[in-house]
Amino acid sequence: MKTITLVIILSVLVSACTTPTLRREMRFTNRLADEGLWEEARYRWEKQLRKNPDSPALLNNLAVAMEQLGRRDQAEELYKRALKLAPGNPQIKRNFERFMNPDSDRKEKADEKPKHPQRGDRPDR
Repeated sequence: MKTITLVIILSVLVSACTTPTLRREMRFTNRLADEGLWEEARYRWEKQLRKNPDSPALLNNLAVAMEQLGRRDQAEELYKRALKLAPGNPQIKRNFERFMNPDSDRKEKADEKPKHPQRGDRPDR
């Protein structure tokens, strides 16, 4: 009984400690992307996604990175996975629409970058 209680307490402590680390890592990675360091951002978002594979925010951010790196097939797959998990997320929808229709977006806002859906938020949303 004591062992089970100890395991539960340790599990709670570990999960409580990792959430701020994930948030901090996501904010840092978003800053890398803002600076145009797409390869490094891609690497870090892939690493975060292994820990949190159902995060629409991470999928979207990784899709943006893949798009910026010219990996359009991978970007499209990631956008679709993000939309499947969060079909109502307006930023993911906007990024995907812009991705699918790049010419129409250029007419509206030639210098606007793709948006990260949850800057600094919990990556599991």
